[in-house]
Parts: sequence; structure tokens; C-alpha cells
Amino acid sequence: GRTCEGYPVLTFPDSGAFCSLSDEDYRKLMQYLTSVPLAQDAELGFVLVVDRRKDKWNSVKTVLLKISGYFPGLIQVVFVLKPVGFLQKALSEVSNKLCKEEFKFRIVMCNTLEELHEYIDPGQLTEDLGGLIPYDHDRWMEQRMAVEMFTGSLKEMTESIREITQRLRDTELPNDVASTVALLRDQGGQYQELKDDLLNASQHGHQLLRCVRPPSPAPQDHTVHSPRASQRLINVCAVERLLQQLNSTEDGFDAFWSAHQKRLNQCLELRKFEQEFRELQANMAANLRDLSAMQSMGDSVAQVDTLLQELHEFQSLSEEDTEKAEQLRQAGRELIVGGHYAVDSIEPKCVELERMCADFQEQLRQRLDVLHRFRDLQHRIDKANKWCSQGVDLLASLDMERCSSQEFARSALQELDAFLSSSSEFRLDDPREFHRFFKDFINSDTKPLLQQVLKRIDDVKLMCQNKQGSLRKVVSRQVRPVQAVAPEPSPLQYNSSAVSAFDADPRSFASKKPASKHVEVCFAQSGGGDSGLQSLEMIQDKKGHVMMELIETEKTYVHELYSIIQGYKKEMLNPEMKELVPHSLYGKADILFGNMDGLYQFHNDVFLEDLQNCRSTPELVGACFVQRKESFHKLYSAYCMNKPK
Repeated sequence: GRTCEGYPVLTFPDSGAFCSLSDEDYRKLMQYLTSVPLAQDAELGFVLVVDRRKDKWNSVKTVLLKISGYFPGLIQVVFVLKPVGFLQKALSEVSNKLCKEEFKFRIVMCNTLEELHEYIDPGQLTEDLGGLIPYDHDRWMEQRMAVEMFTGSLKEMTESIREITQRLRDTELPNDVASTVALLRDQGGQYQELKDDLLNASQHGHQLLRCVRPPSPAPQDHTVHSPRASQRLINVCAVERLLQQLNSTEDGFDAFWSAHQKRLNQCLELRKFEQEFRELQANMAANLRDLSAMQSMGDSVAQVDTLLQELHEFQSLSEEDTEKAEQLRQAGRELIVGGHYAVDSIEPKCVELERMCADFQEQLRQRLDVLHRFRDLQHRIDKANKWCSQGVDLLASLDMERCSSQEFARSALQELDAFLSSSSEFRLDDPREFHRFFKDFINSDTKPLLQQVLKRIDDVKLMCQNKQGSLRKVVSRQVRPVQAVAPEPSPLQYNSSAVSAFDADPRSFASKKPASKHVEVCFAQSGGGDSGLQSLEMIQDKKGHVMMELIETEKTYVHELYSIIQGYKKEMLNPEMKELVPHSLYGKADILFGNMDGLYQFHNDVFLEDLQNCRSTPELVGACFVQRKESFHKLYSAYCMNKPK
């Protein structure tokens, strides 16, 4: 029990066995008894009740000497129930005086229990001291042993929890999904085992509390001392304190596990995020490589349409990776907003996902744009080729015999005007627009084709304009028919080399029937000289056209020689291209290309200049060939020796 001041009451019962205790046993007994109350109560000090009513004064002095010699706590006061024997009463006055003078702590001698009750409430004393607390020493020992065992098991459990908590805290987080899942499962199992142990300990503690708690007094047993008598006893307080400690330990362990489990779950989320990131990074890189490898442009509208269809199919297949990348980026942002511990690792990966998607979409857009524009160019080239073919057909249909009359000449002029106006449909004659739309794919492969088409357009326009000039002369003169008929040779046929350099579409000339010989009807003026002048002008026009074709053919030949020398022969000598040249050909460029350098120098520096000098005098062209025959023979004999027999 306790005093009204809250001091714990420690009773030394009236037993002769106490005096026979050895000093060591006495020390152990005092240490144990003073450890039973709560620490804060023990710090206040103890009130000792020494019951020696059936003993002698010598035993009183022996007990007090032992207490004075060793007591592990503060003594507030010692109440002594004096011996009640006849002889002992006679010695009480002397003994009482001697006891008070020998000891440093306060001693109160009580002759009766009533005197003791004046200091300590009976509700805080056991029945042998006239109190209300029933006390059975065997039962108390049994309860104390149970409490001590419960205390020991709680200490072991607390230590086990501390060790496991430290081990879990020191666990290194895995770097892959499977290991993280296994760690989460294993540590979750350890937590659940400890949780079950804590639950069992709590159930055992409450069962122990029911055993040590005294039964509630009946209503008729309530006295003025019942409030104090109903106070909880030491064992009850000890068990309740242990249960509180158990609850605190459980709450602390739950809080730790909640934080640790959150960290493990975040680790699992991070590893899944990193695994998906690596997979998507590889897929997106492969998609970018595949897209970058799509360099083919096609040679016709149909081929470009096929490439566009393949690109759209590739786009559909790659959309799944793009959508997954965007979803993963959103998941990463949610992890960051949710307070994930690895923000420094997640943030750069989200940025990288966004960059990869943007790069892929941009390259895909550029590829689509290039193909659409190249298709537009091919479509214009097709239109231009058809237009040139139509122009050749139109010029072939406008023979001079039929157009010698003003009516037919005027009609032919209208046809030619309409035809020339239609050239604006394919819009290849605007250099600014052409450069703006098609600069990305004008290269060594497409440039000759474009030059050929543009040259063919210019040639057809020139022939049409020459024809317009002739027709305008017919329309503008006043004519009078005469009977003179002059035979005219068939129209000049283009040689195969001129046609190939002029016509990008083989069908444009291959489908034409050879022009039949025809007779031009000449109209003579009354003056008699205009008809011959007109015929001479037409012949000069034809000569000029043939001369122009010859010079352009020579220029094309010179350009092709230069392209072969620069693009093939010099590249074979380039050390950086050594790995691309077959081993059997490396170092044999002179054997493979022969005297092509000499051919280029002759045609570029000599013969092309000779032909250009004959532009206004076509009749001298033959002399050029005759004059340079030795050079031709020497150069091409050496060149042809290198050809296979």
C-alpha cells in the first residue's frame, strides 16, 4: 500500500526467521522488495512497518540495525509495533529511548494497531496489521513469479524487436524487381511473426492482469476506507505498466514497419520504373535507328507512295512504344509528387523519356515531310515529262505544208501559246520556290535527273518558240500562191545520245513513228525573194538547234567524266574509304579507270571549246573532228585497250 503522502509501505512481518537471514540474503531481499514499486514512487522514499508484537526487544534492535546498515532507498519513517509480552512492556521505556537515540532515521513506536492506523490508512495495510488488504504470501509469490516471467519475456521480445528493427533498417535495397519482391515478402513475413508474438504477449498480459487484480468489493462492504482499499495493488500496477510498455513497443514497431514497408514499396516502384525505362529506351533507340535508316526516296510517284505506306505502318507499330513512354513518364511524375525517396533518379529519366519521344516524333515528321515533298517533285517531273512529250507530238503535227496558210498558222499559234502556258502547272521554272521546297534532297543522284528534266523543258520551249516565230511570219505576210514546188528533206532526226540526254522518259520518243518525208509549198511574193529567204531562215534554225544539241551533249559527257573521277577514282585513293574497297581492287584505280583523266582534260579543255567556237558557224564542225582525229585515236585506243575483249 501507500501512505496518504504516496510513500510505499514496506512491512517486516512478525517472524523470527528474519533475524536469521545472512547479510547477503538480506541485501538481495531488500533490493528486490524496493524494486517492486514504480520507480517514481520508490524515489519518494519508503515507510517501513516493523511488526514485533510477538517477539523481543532484542529482535527489534536487530532489525533496526540491519535496516540502518543497508537499505537501498530513502527511509521516510519506521513504525515499530512494540512487543506485547509482560516482561517486554517493562523494558519498553528504556528500549524505546535507546532505539530513538541510536538510529538516524525517524522511528515511531506504536503500542497498538490503532496507533499505527493513525498514521497509515487501514485500506493500505494488510489484514495482519488490521488493514483491509487480503494477503496470502504464497499467492503473492505466485503472482510475483508470473509477473517476473512476463517481464522477462517482454524484455526478450523488446530486444528481439530492436535487433530485427536494426537489421531491417540496415538492409541494402536490391537493384532489380525480383529481388525487391522477394525481400518485401521475406521481411513482411518476419514482421507478421513478431506481430503475432506481440498479440500473444498482450493476450497473456491481460490474462495475468485478471489473475492479479483483486475482486471488486460488494456494495455492503464499502466503508469509509473503501476508496483507498480499492486502489490498485503493486502487482496490478506492474502488469498494467508492462502492458503499456508492450503497447508502446507494438506501436513503435508498427510505425517503423509502416515507414520501412513504404520504403520497400517505393523501392519496388522504382525498380519497376527503371526496368520499364530500360526496355522503352532500347525500343525507342531501335525505332530511331530504323527511322534513320529509311533514307530511300524512290524514283517515281508509285515508289514514293510505297515508302509512305511503309512509313505509316512503321508509325502505327511504334505508337505503342510512344504511348508506353508517355504513360511511364506520367507514372514517374506521380512518384515524384508522391514524395518518393529517389526523386534524383526518377526526374532525369522522365526528362529522357520526354526527349526520346520528342526526337522520334520530330524525325518521323521530317521523314513524312520529305517524302511528301519528294512525291510532289516526282509528280511535277512526271507532269514535265508528259508535257515535253506532248510538245514534241504537237511540233511533229505542225508540218509546214499544213501550216503554210495563214488560217492554219494562226490556229497552230494558238495551240502553241496554250501549250506553253500549261508549263506553269508543274512549277519547275521558279528557282526560289524550287530551292525552298526541294533543297533537302537535291544530291548527286537527283541533281542530274532534275538538270535533264529542266534542260528538256527549255529545249521544248525553245523549239516551240522557234516554231512560233516561223508561224508568226506566215501569219503576218500577205501571200500569193505560185506553182513552184521545192522538195524538202525529211526533218532532222536526233541521234540516240541527244535523245537520252534530253528525254527523261524513254516512251516520249520511242513511241513516235519516224517522220515521213514531205514537201513544203513555198509561196512567192510578187517581188520574188521572200520565199527563198524564209526557207534559208528555217534551215539556219535547224542548224542552230543541232549545234546546240551537240554542245550540250559534249557538256554532259564532260560532267559525267568529272563525276566518275571525283566520286569513284579519287574515293578509291582515300584512306578513309579503304575498308569499303574490295581488297583485290585497292591500289588499282589507274588500271580500273584507265586514262579517264586524259579524256576529261581533252574534252573539257580542248574539244568543248572547239565546239563552242563553232556555235555560229556549224559548217566548221566537221573540220573540228578532222583536226582532232589523232587525239581521238590516241586517247580512245588507249582507253579501249582496258576494256574486256
